[in-house]
Amino acid sequence: MKRSVRLVVLACLLTLTTASGQMMSDPFASAFTSAASDSVRFNFDVSDTLVAMGPITCSALYRAQSTTSWTTIPMTELYQSCSLYTFGTSIEYSTSLSTAEWYIRAEADSAVATQSPKNASGQFPVPQYQLADVGVDPVGDAVTAAGTFQDITHAYASYSDTKLFVRIDNNGGGFPTNSGLTFYMYAVGVVDPDVADSVAFSMVYVNIPFVMTSGLYKFDPSDSSFSRIGNISTNISGTSLSMSCNIADLTAQPEWSDWPPPSGVVILAPITATLSGSTFDMTTNDWGKIAIYQPASTITDYSSNVAPALSLADVDASTPGEVAAQVTYGDADGNLPVTRDFHFELSVYPMTACEKEYSTATLFECNSTVTSSGWYRYFFEFSDGAASVTTDLDSIYINLGQYVPGDADGSGIVDIDDVVYLITFIFASGPAPEPYESGDVDCSGMIDIDDVVYLITYIFQSGPPPLSC
Repeated sequence: MKRSVRLVVLACLLTLTTASGQMMSDPFASAFTSAASDSVRFNFDVSDTLVAMGPITCSALYRAQSTTSWTTIPMTELYQSCSLYTFGTSIEYSTSLSTAEWYIRAEADSAVATQSPKNASGQFPVPQYQLADVGVDPVGDAVTAAGTFQDITHAYASYSDTKLFVRIDNNGGGFPTNSGLTFYMYAVGVVDPDVADSVAFSMVYVNIPFVMTSGLYKFDPSDSSFSRIGNISTNISGTSLSMSCNIADLTAQPEWSDWPPPSGVVILAPITATLSGSTFDMTTNDWGKIAIYQPASTITDYSSNVAPALSLADVDASTPGEVAAQVTYGDADGNLPVTRDFHFELSVYPMTACEKEYSTATLFECNSTVTSSGWYRYFFEFSDGAASVTTDLDSIYINLGQYVPGDADGSGIVDIDDVVYLITFIFASGPAPEPYESGDVDCSGMIDIDDVVYLITYIFQSGPPPLSC
């Protein structure tokens, strides 16, 4: 009988180990805030693989540390660069937020990725404001359920230095563990995505006399085994079942890497099931959303700020008609740039970055086009939200292609009119030749009286022809 229970409970969580994927990267590595002025901005990068799962919504949650109330604000897509979609939002800043806690949450149809407040004091059950929402589940979607108590409606998670906390909400009816010889199980699966072995752990609330009691379990599909590896704390209040386990019980297992794992996240999923009959045949009643859960939030002091710096500015026009600009942005506070512009003559082009390491150096790039040859002025302007920095005004000459050397006035032939055109440009502030190289007939790099003499010698004294620079 014990083996039958092992097999059915293992099957219940096997889907979790398969769905979680392995060796994932930190989905919140690119979550940033700006410095504060009248407002504060939050940005979050989402991989194209998560976006491909379907419509995705991103939110930033923040609170003043003196309060227990979180404010949730939606984030909108700002731009796409490389394989990332950057979402952003802003909040109005006030001195009450001089020190604020914030975290990021993203949700698709079947999964949630969220950071989390910390239950630093280890209070159990965890106060609502210290719980992260790890997914709403539709009411009434439980399959062959014995009652509304097997219908998951919501799940939450939190953590302390020593414990992992979860909470399952159901559709009413309490959390009974049996009706005669029919038994009910409530569990939250926990997977370390940085371990190659497909081993799942779970906090399980159940009571099958002489067979299985509530606790922290390890499930190994390679040999269809499970074992109880630790105790859990449980609390039932109305439609909520709270559970917690010791993090040390997880990290003591060879199939668990570290806390938090190198990727920064763990995978969570709530489950309800029914076990009945002499062989304890199992029916899985309901699954909540799979959650990519990061036990971390950020506390930022907005009362001080170090201005960012720009370096390695470069503009390249080697491809005809195209201008490629890049500059490196660094901010000692790690603040994101709310302004990230390339000013090119009278146009402004927002710049984007693929890999963001604002506290050290982040390369921003953009491209623009030109339709005529000539000199173009440019500079870069960035702001961390409180301080703005610009590069010095610079210029670049862009040559779009073929021209007739010496044809300063663009008539298509070289004659005395070109001599007059150059003299007017040099001594009377007339228009520059277009392209500029057409008037630099000796290829000295500048247009001066030597070019006039060179052209006169060519026209009237059979001197050497104008050079193509």
